[in-house]
Amino acid sequence: MVENNLTAAEVIHMQEQYLMKSVEAWNDKVFVKGQGSTLWDIEGQEYLDCFSGVAVINIGHAHPKMVAAVQDQVTKLTHLSTLYRTVPMPLLAKKLAEIAPMDRGKAKSFFCNSGTEANEHAITLARIASKKFEIFGLQNGFYGRGGFTMSITGLGAWRSGLGPFMPGALHLPMYHCYRCSLGHKHYSECGYACANYLKIALKTQTSNRTAAVVVEPIQGIGGVVEAPPEYFKVLQPILAENQILLIVDEVQTGFGRTGKMFGIQHYGVEPDVVTLAKGLGGGMPIGAVLARSDVADTFPGPDFSTFGGNPVSCRAALAAIEVMEEENLTENAADVGSFFKSALLEMSRHHPFLDDVEGKGLLIGAEITLDKTKRTPAGNDILTQILDEALKEKVLIGRGGLYYNRIRFQPPLCFTRKEAVRTLEAFEKALSIAEKSAQ
Repeated sequence: MVENNLTAAEVIHMQEQYLMKSVEAWNDKVFVKGQGSTLWDIEGQEYLDCFSGVAVINIGHAHPKMVAAVQDQVTKLTHLSTLYRTVPMPLLAKKLAEIAPMDRGKAKSFFCNSGTEANEHAITLARIASKKFEIFGLQNGFYGRGGFTMSITGLGAWRSGLGPFMPGALHLPMYHCYRCSLGHKHYSECGYACANYLKIALKTQTSNRTAAVVVEPIQGIGGVVEAPPEYFKVLQPILAENQILLIVDEVQTGFGRTGKMFGIQHYGVEPDVVTLAKGLGGGMPIGAVLARSDVADTFPGPDFSTFGGNPVSCRAALAAIEVMEEENLTENAADVGSFFKSALLEMSRHHPFLDDVEGKGLLIGAEITLDKTKRTPAGNDILTQILDEALKEKVLIGRGGLYYNRIRFQPPLCFTRKEAVRTLEAFEKALSIAEKSAQ
């Protein structure tokens, strides 16, 4: 193997010399192997992965069934593009239709390579289906690194250097009660003002040509912020009245991560379109748009994706879904996630920096704040210290949020209670050190 002849220092030097500076690395560890929830670095040190490569490795690293499927496929056919018929692509489309959160059994797919591409194509589909062009994203939402997805992304740091928004890109208030942009304290007191704001926005910000609203059930890059219980039920009638499509971004919330197959299934509504990536491929790159058949059929093409529907990635995705179903990983995410979240909530009662624990299943986030009363976000130095101290305990965790001050826990769905306890202990130790150093 090539890494056997390299040291960590040599790999880091190559990255700094030949990769663009925009390629951020949170630490100087060089990882070469993974199995389940465990990672090994180039020096043989073992780590517990509590971030899953940003909610990708839902079935765990190097699952034997997925590995076998990939190995078998690469000996047969690795690529043709969507312009030629292959077997794995329609098999995966059929499986997605069978488990879809809407139009079950009839929903249709378009395959691409990433969540960014999936959202870009979903927006194109919505515009063609509706014959309208304006698209709403949410403040604090993240939709990708493409042209239009960057425009509707509601996190300024991720649009740095972009310049003016693309025409038709609009934003609704974020649904984060802890930092409500409308000045309210809680959804129970405001009647879901963030969702109802769409009524005003349609009359004040648009030309009455709104095609779709794109919403995450839980904002991932936004710091793991979950939509309030009735958010989508309040939003959907407004969409229906104005013939606006609901696109649900399931890039991070899909495939069991929230304790249900899709995050939107917690909210009792059916979307028109969902976008998929990350956990779909079991570690292989793949993206997909899954749409109601009547919406999908409005776009006759021509359209294609060179690497979309790649046979290897589709075989990996089929194997990953089988693993999830056979090993009850969705149910495990609900069980271990509930345990983990409850422990974090209890921890927040005893630690001055920890607040606003949110999430579902094994998608959990929390605020790191300097003052709970004022909700003052902790700075980069404290967040970096927490991640570094957890790393010393051989545990990888993440961060995100509007102020980049929210801790994110997104482990593989095979995560056990024993591993959860180890993560909690490492995080609490890291948190305590950060709190003490700030005194």
